[in-house]
Amino acid sequence: MKFEKMLFSKSVLFSFTVVFIASIILTFFPLIGTLGFEFSALSAVLLSFLSVFVSSSLISSPQFKDRTTKDLSDTIGSILVINFLLLLIAFVIGLASSTIKEDCFIKGGSIFFLLIPVVSVLFSAALGMLAGYFFGRIGIFIGLLLVLFIALYALWQLYYGVSIFIYNPIFGFFPGPLYDQEIPITLTLIISRINIVLWGILLLLVLRIASGFGHNMIKVWDALLFIIVAVSIIVISVNKPEIGISYTRDYITENILSESIETDNFIIHFAPGTPEAKDIELIAMDHEWRYMQLEEYLDVDSSEKTTSYIYPDVETRKKISGAGETTVANPIHNEIHLIYDSFPHPILKHELVHVMSGEFGNNILKLSPKIGLLEGIAVAADWRGQRYTPHQWAKVMQEMNIAPEINDIVGFGFWYAPSEVSYTIMGSFSRYLIDEYGIERFKKVYKSGNFSVYNKSLDQLSQEWVEYLTSIDTPPETKTIAEARFSRPSIFQATCPRKIAQLKNTAYKHFRDNNYFRARENFSEALKLNGSDINLISWLAYSHYYDGNYERAKEIAGSAAPNSKLEANTLENIKGNSEWQAGNSGEALRIFKSLRGEQTTNNLARELEIKISAISEGSMVEEKIKEFFATRDEVLQLGHLQDLIMERPSYAPAYYLMGRLFFNEGEYVKAAPNLIEANLLGLPADSLTNENLRILGISQFSQGRYGQAMVTFNYLLLLEDNEAAKAYAQDFIERSKWMKDNEESKLNRLK
Repeated sequence: MKFEKMLFSKSVLFSFTVVFIASIILTFFPLIGTLGFEFSALSAVLLSFLSVFVSSSLISSPQFKDRTTKDLSDTIGSILVINFLLLLIAFVIGLASSTIKEDCFIKGGSIFFLLIPVVSVLFSAALGMLAGYFFGRIGIFIGLLLVLFIALYALWQLYYGVSIFIYNPIFGFFPGPLYDQEIPITLTLIISRINIVLWGILLLLVLRIASGFGHNMIKVWDALLFIIVAVSIIVISVNKPEIGISYTRDYITENILSESIETDNFIIHFAPGTPEAKDIELIAMDHEWRYMQLEEYLDVDSSEKTTSYIYPDVETRKKISGAGETTVANPIHNEIHLIYDSFPHPILKHELVHVMSGEFGNNILKLSPKIGLLEGIAVAADWRGQRYTPHQWAKVMQEMNIAPEINDIVGFGFWYAPSEVSYTIMGSFSRYLIDEYGIERFKKVYKSGNFSVYNKSLDQLSQEWVEYLTSIDTPPETKTIAEARFSRPSIFQATCPRKIAQLKNTAYKHFRDNNYFRARENFSEALKLNGSDINLISWLAYSHYYDGNYERAKEIAGSAAPNSKLEANTLENIKGNSEWQAGNSGEALRIFKSLRGEQTTNNLARELEIKISAISEGSMVEEKIKEFFATRDEVLQLGHLQDLIMERPSYAPAYYLMGRLFFNEGEYVKAAPNLIEANLLGLPADSLTNENLRILGISQFSQGRYGQAMVTFNYLLLLEDNEAAKAYAQDFIERSKWMKDNEESKLNRLK
């Protein structure tokens, strides 16, 4: 068969048409419609099936009669060229879409296309030719079934494996959580795709050797190359954990998280020599406390222990589990993957809900078929408000007309809306259903996704919930904060999310390493892609500020166009800091006082009170506190505070800041005396007093002083008027009482 006849055969023309139409359709969708990872992965799946179809059709064609080795080589070459043209159609359309939409990721997207669809098509073409050569026309169906099996095999690997990422010959790579926005081109991805190239070459060599057998013309070089390729594949397969392609639970617990502790309900694995290892009993009891709470709330009783993997840092968790910034739970295998940056773990309870709700999830995945209910029950059971409760946030979103309809986010639409919005709305709605109708009905809905158990439609239930929210009290400042918190777009709506995430993460790393020059480069490049991102502008300003470029920091903060009052206040604080460090104390004080009482984050509100107090004190107090806020080096900060305490032992904020430094490092024994002294001397604002009491109570609890912790949190409960903060204090009072009552049996739980 001549190349021209192959090119204009029905199977090839059909495949060209399909890939052209499908690629055009993809361009109409957000995120997947430009040349990038998503476009490449979806194209690879389609092209793999078409490649097998075309390759097996052509090589098994009745017109292919003389199967000499030379003719076979010519045919293989022609088929590979046709497959290249299939790839070219998809690539050109993706490139055109990226160019028209002025996409920022064309270079990276082109590399992804080379690594994923190109490699997948080489493998599939070889598979298709082999199937068509040996099985004739029926080889078309055999080849298609093999591609389908290989793609679906990934589901089995995800189901039974410990990682939520997967490398696959057909779609290339499944990266894991949607909310980890950066998908880098790693050495692991490159090696995994080289492995698939080797498999493609191996299949083609099998074809050549089989043809050689038929004509008694086996070439030594073919056999030698076959051995080399086969050995290379075996070497990669044996070293998959070291390369990072896949991990087993045994490998993780033997080589990475090699220490463990067992309690009544958990087996906890952690890395030796880490801060987590030092505090492992505290971490273990944190698990047990949350389990006890959820066992009662969810009304479940599982005899199976939950496995908890405690990773030392984000990078290790990303490498092993596939989740970096995102914490994940696996109800199928009753396990959670955590990083303990602080105690108590802020989302341990949320993740445990996912595992424990597996008791009433569907029979296979132990999940709900409705994504909104899956996350909704976790928020409802945790009920951990960031400053305000989910009900309060949901009411404000309703009043601002930014709340999506429940019908729109209860299913897969949950992912399309901004994550903060989806989680909060579904958490509030789920909490309402549980409080109003009981947990048992909700558990039935969770399993089936069918709301008929309430004898009401979802629209009716949604309307009931909206009416209920009108009875919720919300402080007047909630709306101002909500403007900033819920305005961030979802990954499907964001501009260049993958590229910006990559630049941000690189910049953050440089910033943490105090390489402010490199950080500025990356923040500036990201701002070229999304100049309205106030977070990027703030980080860029601070990268100048901590490098001593105060005028430039002030200029950047002053030139931004904030989208909300909260963002404007954040930028104004940077201007105040810059004025202060430049020696303009009067102007700095004016700015700080103007921000007092305005809507800011809790951390900034407390920081403002300390800065106002220090400037008002003047002299050495102002100088040392100013030096404290001029650096991120904790050793230098500690030195400045020690100097200040030596000179002015009656200045309470110095003890608070000292205690907070120790607290942030998990040095609770050193933190507590400083926090007690700050409380005795009296801090200059209620917000500081309350926060000082909160971290003092945690420090006392962490040392096993449960009675003292209860006293501290009870005192905080009297002072605090924020509902979410009061709930936090009440939780610690109950936790402390539980630990005190069970102190004698504690060792029995830690086996």
